[in-house]
Amino acid sequence: MQKELLTPAAILLGSVVIAAGLYLGLQRQPPPPARPSASVEASTAPAGALPAAAAASAPSQPALHTAPAGASPLTSELYKRVEGDAAEALEARRSLFVKQCWEPSFRKNPSPARARYIFNMTFDESGKEIARGISEVRGMDRPDAAHCLRMMPLGLGVPPPGTRVSVEVEMTLP
Repeated sequence: MQKELLTPAAILLGSVVIAAGLYLGLQRQPPPPARPSASVEASTAPAGALPAAAAASAPSQPALHTAPAGASPLTSELYKRVEGDAAEALEARRSLFVKQCWEPSFRKNPSPARARYIFNMTFDESGKEIARGISEVRGMDRPDAAHCLRMMPLGLGVPPPGTRVSVEVEMTLP
């Protein structure tokens, strides 16, 4: 083989080996987590027998969402209350949003005349905003105004809900 072709051939062969290793490594399923309480009780029982207490405590499906320790469960009434409070807090800042984000965008391009945004906000136990995401509604979007809204600092507050709550609030500007 010519000397000029050895380097590309080595790179190609190495890439194939890495790709094969990744493919085969990602095919393997992770082992299921062991339940310590069931394994301790099962070690004292005869082979193949599972104690009744362990069988009764074994969940059929793992829980997808669990509340943090000490947190009260999120009820629909609490969600609706926090959602309403968040909508009021956003409405109180409407003039700021229009002045800082909407008007500069509208001066550059007057179309569309309105834009709709979905604010996804998370409040902690004390009612302080700890996270925010802003999505645009297709057909009524102004990316420059949305970018400006995303750059505004967190700081909205709602009456303390007692647990972490995430809500979505829709707002149309101007």
